[in-house]
Order: sequence, then structure tokens, then C-alpha cells
Amino acid sequence: MSGGDDETAQVMTSLGARLRAIRQARGLTLAQLAAVTGISVSTLSRLESGQREPGLRHLLPLARAHRLPLDELVGSRTGDPRVHPRPFT
Repeated sequence: MSGGDDETAQVMTSLGARLRAIRQARGLTLAQLAAVTGISVSTLSRLESGQREPGLRHLLPLARAHRLPLDELVGSRTGDPRVHPRPFT
């Protein structure tokens, strides 16, 4: 397996827990997030528990609802690691 495949597998393994943590940090219930995204409560629950692998049709509405770039939502590092898109304070 190549390094990119390893990173993808690691991101996918931790994605459900990450989605749950983001939702909980924002104080949203599954029902509230479902209402905003149009994704059913049962699908959101399966995504968060790792029982279902998300596709773009799930990740894009979740990123919009949480107001996060897609790569930040999934916790993936992309592009040049020397480039920091957020300003330093």
C-alpha cells in the first residue's frame, strides 16, 4: 500500500468519530443536523459510528452546515504542507 493509501485509510477510520465530535462541539443533535443537511438521522448516525462510509453527497452538506472546508471536515492534509491557509495570530 502506498503512503497516500495509508493516509486515506487513516482518515476514513477516524472520520466517524471526527464527525460526531464536530457536531457535539457545535451543540447540535442528530435531528438538528439532519434538518440542516437533508441527510436522515439514521444515515448521520451510521456515518458517525463508522457503519457507513461517507461520499461527497454526505460530506458536502456536512461541510456547509459546519461552515468548514471539506479537507478540514475530514481532517485530511492536502497540498503543500508548508502552506498554512489560516493566518497566524
